[in-house]
Amino acid sequence: MKVLQDPLTGEDFIPKRNNQRFASRKNQIRFNNNLALERKEYKCEILRRLETNWNALGIILGNNSIIERSEEFLRGAGLHFGYVTHSIMRDGHRWNCVFNYAYLKTNKDCIKIIRL
Repeated sequence: MKVLQDPLTGEDFIPKRNNQRFASRKNQIRFNNNLALERKEYKCEILRRLETNWNALGIILGNNSIIERSEEFLRGAGLHFGYVTHSIMRDGHRWNCVFNYAYLKTNKDCIKIIRL
């Protein structure tokens, strides 16, 4: 008989099925819940930054369809430039997007913001 080691507890057990990885169903559920929690915590920080960016761009843009602000102003408003959802090509330039807003660095320290 083949003896396996449970990935969660490290205990040795003899499997009853050829595809059994855990000593008990309870261990399997705990292992998968721990794994899901780790993934959720990792994604949570990224989603929080994206939401901050989306809120900041929405407040800055207001009712305007296009506006230009300094990079320093946007950083002060809470924009994290490393967190975007996608990018698009428009008029030969690559715009960084956060959901339905896009921004483009126009010169040394000015950034143009549009609503998509």
